[in-house]
Amino acid sequence: MILNVIRESEYTDNNTIESNITNDEKVDKVQLKKIKSLIDESQLRYVSENVRHLLGIKKENDKTCFDKQPKVIKKVVQAGEKFRVILYIRLSQEDGDLEIGDVSGSIKNQLLYLLDECRKRDWIVVGIFCEEDISGCDDNRPEWLKSIRFAEVGNTEIVLCKSQSRFTRSMEMVEKYLHTCFPEWNVRFLGLVDNADTDVVENKKQRQITGLTNEWFVEDTSKSTRASLNSMKRNGQFTGSFAPYGYIIDPNDKHHLLSDPYARGAIQIMAGMLKHGKSIKSIIEVLMRKRYLTPADYKTAQGSKICRGKNRITKVNYQVEEGDTLQSIANKFYITKEEIKQNNNLETNKVKVGDVLVLPYRQRWTAKMIKTILTDETQIGTLVQGKTERTSFKNKKPIQKSKEEWIRVPHCHEANLDLQTFETVSAMFKDGKNTRNYPQANGELPLFSKKVYCSCCGKTFSKSYVHLKSGDKIYLKCRGCTNTLGKICDNTASVNFQDFKEYILDAIKEKISDYFDKTKLSKEYYLQNVYENIDNDINEKEKIKLNTENEIQKKKNILVQLYSDKASGTLSLEEFMIIKNSNTLEIERLENRLSELNTDITNLNLEKAKQVDKEEIFNKYKNITDLNKTVLDAFIDRIEIGKKNLEDSTRSIDIKWNLYTA
Repeated sequence: MILNVIRESEYTDNNTIESNITNDEKVDKVQLKKIKSLIDESQLRYVSENVRHLLGIKKENDKTCFDKQPKVIKKVVQAGEKFRVILYIRLSQEDGDLEIGDVSGSIKNQLLYLLDECRKRDWIVVGIFCEEDISGCDDNRPEWLKSIRFAEVGNTEIVLCKSQSRFTRSMEMVEKYLHTCFPEWNVRFLGLVDNADTDVVENKKQRQITGLTNEWFVEDTSKSTRASLNSMKRNGQFTGSFAPYGYIIDPNDKHHLLSDPYARGAIQIMAGMLKHGKSIKSIIEVLMRKRYLTPADYKTAQGSKICRGKNRITKVNYQVEEGDTLQSIANKFYITKEEIKQNNNLETNKVKVGDVLVLPYRQRWTAKMIKTILTDETQIGTLVQGKTERTSFKNKKPIQKSKEEWIRVPHCHEANLDLQTFETVSAMFKDGKNTRNYPQANGELPLFSKKVYCSCCGKTFSKSYVHLKSGDKIYLKCRGCTNTLGKICDNTASVNFQDFKEYILDAIKEKISDYFDKTKLSKEYYLQNVYENIDNDINEKEKIKLNTENEIQKKKNILVQLYSDKASGTLSLEEFMIIKNSNTLEIERLENRLSELNTDITNLNLEKAKQVDKEEIFNKYKNITDLNKTVLDAFIDRIEIGKKNLEDSTRSIDIKWNLYTA
């Protein structure tokens, strides 16, 4: 009996600072000593954890420094008093801080620069806020929000940064805080490098222009990065952080996938059982018994840091019941006796009724997991990326794209499933198929399960039995005619199961016969023409693709030069905007064209593969004598049965053939 479950939060904060920032081999002791000499620890009310570790600051942060006072009185510094100042430090790739990889060095450089300025002006540093590897356009930076709160509650008179862009690259935030909130809170902002100073009224327009230029820079960088990633995706280079289930990232090339033998075994078990008519329930049982980890558990076991949620079950407290043995408990929870003994410090295999055992919990496979894996084109060697996109560089929420817009590049890596098997099993999940199929007593799915439908009401035809002295007879009948669904359909006539099976088998034989009726010469001529036409189309589109990519690169080079000309004063702001907008629009048009070309090339390659698969499947079943679910799924997608004609007792049977056998 399960008494309770133990849950454990495994949330990994991307802003967590690794301990390597205190690596003595990278610390410049002279510089560090200079920084410490410029800080009066007794005056500090808040210091970010990474700076605390770097400088070895022992004083605890003031827990009340972010509390709003009942009455916040704007402090006016009197003669002889010293200004309180907070430092905001930000490191990011966009500012070139992370190129070398000496993160701690970049923090120290900014600290020394800002602290030296505070010493010259005789200001008191009361807070140090620091963030790493985060964009200035992100309005949800934890330390940045803390610095604003610190200023809002009246704990500082000055916010000091290396430059305005370090504080924010968003024009919206420039107006909100620098020009609205800070003046209301009697807080002054200074950016040393670009002379941004909110105490200088004449400086406002320059701050606004700087804010616009900073935002444009991030926007164009974002577009350039996105375009580069899309180009890599279109060229069959993997750009994700985690490989799809069934693959690992090549240690010698992070943009290439290698087949994972462990996961490949699980995938082939799933596909093989489905092809032979086994139910999802029986597949899950086999995967659990063979101790195959679910995708999430497998990633965690490999050391990947992924968010598993705060309520993930890690252990179960189980009370031993009558008849339980160590082995039966292990079987029930899909673990081993050794794991139970190790978790509970047991020396023998004996357990007593009432004993409470702590058992490791293994996540169970689900129909959704199996469907996701077996319908992923990655399993046939096709790299599928670009499933989501963001509306802008300011909005991080991803939006799902339609399947037609996904970037597909075939033959990028080793396939875990052949095309025929993939087409067969993925077709089983079409329109929700196979997620709720119930197995027969032998564990297999019925022959026509989720395959035969009523052309009148769209409901499935299910088996019904008539018990006779000579033996039971099996019929297929529309479920819309049953009492369960309220007899919503008037397609009431049943179909003899055996006769229907023979009819479908004959139809498949006829399809095969038609294929082989052509002479060998004519078939070879036909296939040769098909392949040549497809190859010609692919080559032509590849040439256009190359020219389009070259044009995009030229436009990007113009944009790079454009910013240089703007910075040097060669171009006015108006000239800069006209040329920038023109080139940006042209790049977007070319990128859309490039996306269309890649879709066309992918579809042509898939069509060529299907032609090869079509020949293989007809050869495989050339001498078919019996109908089973594997054959049925290979040839037929759906069968629709119409109403019976009372005059001549005929009825329509419409067979929807699979694309690769049509």
